[in-house]
Amino acid sequence: MVDAWLAVLWVAILVGGLAVAYGLGRRGMKRTHVRDVLHVGAGLWPLGWPDWQGVFAPLAIVWVAFLGMAAVPALARRTRWAALLRDSVSSAEERFSGLILYTLSVAVLTTVGLLGVAFAAAGALLALALGDGVGGAVGLAFGRHRFRVPGGKTKSLEGSLAVAVFSSVGVLLAARWFSVPLGFGVTVLAGLLAALAEALAPRATDNVVLPASVFCLLVFFRAAA
Repeated sequence: MVDAWLAVLWVAILVGGLAVAYGLGRRGMKRTHVRDVLHVGAGLWPLGWPDWQGVFAPLAIVWVAFLGMAAVPALARRTRWAALLRDSVSSAEERFSGLILYTLSVAVLTTVGLLGVAFAAAGALLALALGDGVGGAVGLAFGRHRFRVPGGKTKSLEGSLAVAVFSSVGVLLAARWFSVPLGFGVTVLAGLLAALAEALAPRATDNVVLPASVFCLLVFFRAAA
């Protein structure tokens, strides 16, 4: 019964978050900022993992969310609401496929996390949520020293630094939340790896490459501890 109420709560949060994103886009907020809001907001999800009594409901939520997001581009050609949702968070520079890959990362890492690797999976998702979300906003607002790797978007050193810092914060938050002892050096290394992965990932794939890199690093250090 507890999981049923939690499912209602989290579905409401998911729908509310998409509604807020749509509303912000309609009111003129830049699409990249709308996506950053979604990125950071999604960081709440792994913090709720310990409250679930079973795995069926949370896994159903994330996989249905992924399938729903994956269906939006096709639905957008037929229905106005799907087109409005797509256009509120995507453009030529910010592809909707990035959001699909984001929800895929959430679904996969939630599955892995709830089946026994909670800290590493949560740390990877929080690094993505905070690092990529805040880093993108910082880079857009304050980025002056720009660079670009073949196949990727234009980045800035200021934004990459923010990705490193806030990814480290995300990993540290996961360690504290799941009561896992983690050295300062590992936390910093995870942030630097996240920044490197975000900078080098081909266009729209950073939402998979960044959390996968951080997850592998955290699993390695937990196994070696």
